[in-house]
This record gives sequence, C-alpha cells and structure tokens, in this order.
Amino acid sequence: MNTLPRRRALALHVRLEALSSAIGAAEPPPGQTRLLSTAALPTTKITRYNPMEVHVARQPIYDRQLQVYGYELLYRRSAGATTADVIDDDAATATVLMNTFTEIGLKTLTAGRPAFINLSRRFLGEQDLALPKEGVVLELLENIEPDAEMIDAVRRLSRAGYRIALDDFVLGSDQRDRLLPYVDIVKVDVFDMPPQQIVHHARILRRHRVACLLAEKIETQEIMKLCRSSGFDYFQGFFLSRPSTMSKRTVSSGRLPLLRLIAAMQDPEIQIHQLEQLVNQDPSLSYKLLRYLASPIFPARGIDSIRSAILYLGQRGLANWATLMALSASHDQPSERIVALLMRAQLCQQLAADRRHVGPAARLAHDPSTAFTVGLFSGLDAVLDAPLAVICDELPLTPATREALLERRGPYGAVLACALAQEQGHWEAIAELGFVASRVADHYVAALRWADAHWAWLARIAETPNDGRGA
Repeated sequence: MNTLPRRRALALHVRLEALSSAIGAAEPPPGQTRLLSTAALPTTKITRYNPMEVHVARQPIYDRQLQVYGYELLYRRSAGATTADVIDDDAATATVLMNTFTEIGLKTLTAGRPAFINLSRRFLGEQDLALPKEGVVLELLENIEPDAEMIDAVRRLSRAGYRIALDDFVLGSDQRDRLLPYVDIVKVDVFDMPPQQIVHHARILRRHRVACLLAEKIETQEIMKLCRSSGFDYFQGFFLSRPSTMSKRTVSSGRLPLLRLIAAMQDPEIQIHQLEQLVNQDPSLSYKLLRYLASPIFPARGIDSIRSAILYLGQRGLANWATLMALSASHDQPSERIVALLMRAQLCQQLAADRRHVGPAARLAHDPSTAFTVGLFSGLDAVLDAPLAVICDELPLTPATREALLERRGPYGAVLACALAQEQGHWEAIAELGFVASRVADHYVAALRWADAHWAWLARIAETPNDGRGA
C-alpha cells in the first residue's frame, strides 16, 4: 500500500479524526456504523454501510493526445454506487481522504498520475493541510463562497506549492472569478452548454491567463471535437470514460487505535514518549493497560502511569498486549478460537526459545518474542474478519514476519508450521521439520495452561468499562 510519509500520515489521521468528532453525534440506523456525524449540521446523518470495506471512485482525465493525465477521486457509499450521493461535503471529503491515503493508497488509485480531490470549505481553511503537494490537485467545489477568508486560504495554499482547480466554473454568474489569479486549472462544465458558450469560455479564460483549461461532462464526440478546437487542455466525461470504483476490505475502525499502536511499535527508533502519546489518545487503552498489569499473572507493583507501564512491558510486550486486547474485544468470536490463537502464539515462543530441540531452519528464529507475534497474527484473519494480507498491509512488519505469515517460509515460518502441525496432529510433519515431537508436546501442554489463564484475565479487562480511573 502506498501511503504518505509517517509523520504526514499521522497528521492527516489526527485531523480527519478530529473532524469526525467536531462534526457531530447523529446516531446511525440499526446495524450500520457511524462514519462521521454532524453536530455543526444537526440534520445530517452519515453512515458507512459496510464497515469492513472502503470505496473510492476514480474518473480519468485525458490530455490533448488522449492519454490519461490524471484521475478525479470521487466519494462512493458502496461498491455498486454510480453517483456520489453526498449529504455533507465535509464528511465526503474526509472519507475520500481517509480511504485514499490510509486505506487503498494514492499510488494504487492513480499510478503516479495527479489526483484531483474535491475539498470542502472546512478543509481548505486548515492551516496545515497535511496533504502531499506532489501528485495532488485541490478542487474547490462550486458551492464555496469566495469571501475574504476563503481568498486568503486559497492564496496561502497556492503560495505553499499546491496546485488548485476551480470546479464547475461559469463565466458571468460565478463569483469565484476573484480566485482566478491563484488557480492553476479551471474546469468548465460543458454539459448542455451551447457551442458558442464553450468557445466563449475558452477565449475569456485565456485572457485571464488561466494556465490550464479542463472541459468536463463531455458526452458526445461533437462536443469533444469542439472543446479540442477551442483550446482546452484536458478532457473528462462519460464519452471518454465513466468513473470506476476501487474497493478494499479493511480492519474494523473500532480496532484501529490498537492496530495503529502495534504498527508504530514496528519502528525500531520509536521513543517512549511517542508510545505514551499513542496510548493516551484513547482513554480506554490507558485504563486497560494499567488494569492488565494489575493481573495476578504479573509480579509488578507500584505501576501507576502509562510511562511506567510501557517501561515495564517493553516495546515487544506492549505490542503483544495491544494485539491481545484487539482479540479479547472480539465479542463476535467464540472464546475457544481466541484461546487457541493465544496457545499457538505461546507455543511458537516456547519453540523458538528451545534451541536444542528444533530443526536447522528454526534455529535461526532467535527472537522468541517475534515468534510469539507470528503465532498470534497467524489467525487474525478469522478473528478480525479480514484477509491476512490486508491485515499485514496495515502494519509495517519485518520481511521475516511477513514471510512467515503469508508464505510459511523462513525460520519463523518453520516455527509456525510446527505449531500448526501439533494442533492438527500431523506428527510426521513435526519430525520432517526437525523438531523433537515429545518436546513439542510438552510445550503444547504448557502453552495451553498459559493461554487459559491469560484469556480469563483479558476477558475481564475487555468487559470492564472505563470508570475514569485509568486515563
């Protein structure tokens, strides 16, 4: 997945989530998940119809040689939707940005060509837009009033290096002509426009020294020829190509704070204060982390802050705790499935630590904590209801971990293969992998005991509401 650089992506995430909180609290219909709500716009109700799938439509924009120049990215509620059906511009903008930059990936959608993205007034007013200047064209919607505040915002974005397009521009009746000195592309809606008006728009806009003209909503060959002969630079419309929707299955948004924490901990240079900030962003995480360390299975006492908890667990221990919490929060999963996954993770860890009784390939699995993570992640596809490849894409895992999870190869892949063989009773496979079957059986029994004890405590934490003591 192609995404923004780490810091810019985090900034975009924070801004989008802040917007989500700022624009509302409307409850969705039963069985649907609120995506963005609207306190500022109380009559609006925005819902995501399938919380495990995200969508972005794209429509090609062609140059004068009829080569694809770029794509306009469009909001879609579902894979089968053929129109944007936008109820709220802020929510639609936030959804397209989130799905483009944090889910599907900009390069996946545009193959490196410019992405034309419609921005609402609220996003244009952001002091730090946190979007890349390269490969993005900011489209100003036709309903944005060009008052002094908006003129200042567009001027600032232009000076910052962003390319800007005016959408659906109409001469004479469009007050946005005051923005023309700061825009790079003007889009003219030629649908139902008389031919002489198309020629007039091209001639007058050239006099205003507009760098590029784009004719949109072209639906016939005759209009296409007229737009080319009138001097338009770019062309878009059903005559050339209809929008197509790209979809991606993703992890439920309710588990994203945990997965973002897990992802951050894959960075070997991450600092303690950064982890502390990530945990503190979600009060329930803070509370549950301290509750976790209050378990009888830990000898630690006197841990009364998130920082001390992180120092006690260590980076790998914190990552495993976050993953365990994601599992224990899966109320729609049978407890036996999660206990079996905990047992597999612990078995992998014990096998990696037992260097004397493993095969030659597994001896290179020198980090038991990594083996635990491999075992734990190996069944997340069933627990989180998303393909394992999708889950791995959400997390910047090491090549060795990805190889083990997706291909069952490498030293940790050998450890995982042995654990799976033990679970399934394939004793010959255990021997072929070079493990001593009796030792594997002993580790299996010990891992089962550990998983039962661990799950009992985790389930209690997951079901205990945050009463305000932990954050």
